[in-house]
Amino acid sequence: MEEPVVERPDGLKHLSPLYAGAFVGLLRAAEGLEARLSVRLEREHGLSLRGFEVLLFLSVFAPEGELRMSDLAEQTPLSQSRVSRLVADLEARGLVRRIPAESDGRGVGVSVTKEGIERFRAAQESHLADLEELLFSNLSETEVRRLAAITGKIVEACREGER
Repeated sequence: MEEPVVERPDGLKHLSPLYAGAFVGLLRAAEGLEARLSVRLEREHGLSLRGFEVLLFLSVFAPEGELRMSDLAEQTPLSQSRVSRLVADLEARGLVRRIPAESDGRGVGVSVTKEGIERFRAAQESHLADLEELLFSNLSETEVRRLAAITGKIVEACREGER
C-alpha cells in the first residue's frame, strides 16, 4: 500500500499522488457538483441549492412541515447564522415562516408554506434529473453504494471531530 505522506529530503511533506488525487478529487467533485446544481436551480426555479435543501427537509422529512431552527441547522453543512439568513431570505419570499417553537417560548421554529411546497414541487423534477445527469449516470449501482459508504464515513468522522 502506498504511504499517504511523502517527505522530501529537505523535510517538507506532501500527500503522495494517489492520496492527493483522492483528496483533491473529492473536493473538486463536490465543489463542481454543488456549483452546477445551484446554478441550475437558481436559473430555473429561483432557489439556491441550500434553499432547495431547506425546503426538502421541511416538505419531505419534517413532521407537519416544521422544524426547530437548531434542528434545521444540524441537517445542513451551514452555521446557525447562515441558516438563519437563508431562512430569512426564504421567509421574505413567502416560502417558509418562522414560528415559536412548541417546546419552549425562547426557541424558533421554521414551517414551510403552501408556496414553499409548490416551489419545491416545481423544482424537484429538474433537480432529480440534474443529479442523474451530473452524478448518478456516471456511476454504477455498486459505485453509488461505495460512494455512499465512503462519504458516510467521512461525514461521521467530521461530526465526531466537532464534539
